[in-house]
Amino acid sequence: MKSMVKIGLVAVISAALVVPAMAQYAKPQGLSLRAGFFFASGDGKAFEGQNWFTIGLEKKMKDIESGNSESTAHYSLSLDYYGKGGFSNVPLLYNYVGRNPDFYYSVGAGVGFGRTQSGSSDSTVDFNYQLSIGKDLNFGSQPFFVEARYFGSGRTALSGFSLVGGIRF
Repeated sequence: MKSMVKIGLVAVISAALVVPAMAQYAKPQGLSLRAGFFFASGDGKAFEGQNWFTIGLEKKMKDIESGNSESTAHYSLSLDYYGKGGFSNVPLLYNYVGRNPDFYYSVGAGVGFGRTQSGSSDSTVDFNYQLSIGKDLNFGSQPFFVEARYFGSGRTALSGFSLVGGIRF
């Protein structure tokens, strides 16, 4: 748990150092950086405990035309990592992101590069998906967000919920 807290602090400090440098760009980059905690379920929870570390990067790809001026949508590509001990997963997902004035939601699917180690090590490539809901928090000019996300995997040991905070560039 102590190492997970240290990794989380390093990620937050790194993001805080990068923000002033990125603020010099006038045009948004369409990138989101997030970090937080992953709450494992299944065998992963039994072997490594429930609280894991997660970090992710998401790139906005293409806007989707909408007839509603209050709601917008776009496609994105995301790469995440979550793990602890001998269990980890790196899902690469293509996502649909919908935005309302009060919140946003996302659904995505792709592949996950998983590793489980309960006796012997096993690395696989499986179908992965995610469902999420989030809220933008605008403090000044830099957009922050909080998000709840469910990661599903073909291997139940690598499925679970995450709570993250992040920043958009």
